Amino acid sequence: MYARSLTLALGALLLLEGCGSASRGTRGPGAPAPVRSSDAVTMEELAKVSSSSTLFEALRALRPIWFRRNPTTLRPEAEGDVVVYLDQSRLGGPESLRTIQVTGVTVVRHYSASEAEARFGPGHLHGAIQVITTR
Repeated sequence: MYARSLTLALGALLLLEGCGSASRGTRGPGAPAPVRSSDAVTMEELAKVSSSSTLFEALRALRPIWFRRNPTTLRPEAEGDVVVYLDQSRLGGPESLRTIQVTGVTVVRHYSASEAEARFGPGHLHGAIQVITTR
């Protein structure tokens, strides 16, 4: 009887812990994914490379790996590049970052191929970069 009660108590505790962490991680539609430091560039970091006039140049200096093709995809020879989004709108490839000024950008997030396809849909073999602005 004691073992059954202990098992039920531990199960309830795990269930409550899971519910608590789920509520802390809940995101609404369009909300950015949780940030890992290597997967995001903040406006504070962007301010440190103020000599960069465009977001393309700033990200090349801060996170050059974001522009490399993903060697772990099922088809590493696949054509295409990382896809860029401005807020929720698809802009195009990495060259579109040349049209965005660093000022007004609050955070830039990088998504792996699997994260990008889960978030934005198919067609992201080399991942995605999402630029969040103050708009």
